[in-house]
Amino acid sequence: MSALYKAVDGLIKFAGIISGILIILTTIMTCYEVVSRSFFDKPTSWATELSVYAVIASCFLGSAYAIRTYSHITVDLIINLVSYKGKVVLGYLTSLLGLLFTSIFTFYSLHHVMNTYEIGTTSASLLRIPMYIPEMALPIGGFLMSLAFILQIIDGKAHQGGDHL
Repeated sequence: MSALYKAVDGLIKFAGIISGILIILTTIMTCYEVVSRSFFDKPTSWATELSVYAVIASCFLGSAYAIRTYSHITVDLIINLVSYKGKVVLGYLTSLLGLLFTSIFTFYSLHHVMNTYEIGTTSASLLRIPMYIPEMALPIGGFLMSLAFILQIIDGKAHQGGDHL
């Protein structure tokens, strides 16, 4: 069981690294577009579209890492008003609700991607990218978030916040 736990944790960390790389690539593409458009009066036909896809993929792939490292935005108004036992209960409850939401999200986003693939939808730009490719970030990210919530429940530290990797 611990080997599986470590493998899933490693997969989530890898997705976090990919997320960071996508942000760097987005920055490079955006800078290239600005220079190309401003100094050479030659805008690209690809930079904006690929940057949007990279940012979306980065958000969904990086979300699981944010959950694992307790780095996501939290509202602690109620948590600060309850006892330690209440914090534990609320921590498990929010992790279970997160798992439920991400599982439903993953199911329906995968269904959407499969439909997009079947009907052959492509982007409206000159690139004509098959839309199922950038859309795959949604079910993959949702699945990874589900795994992250499962690990959070296994850890038993969901109520503490902070970095528990």
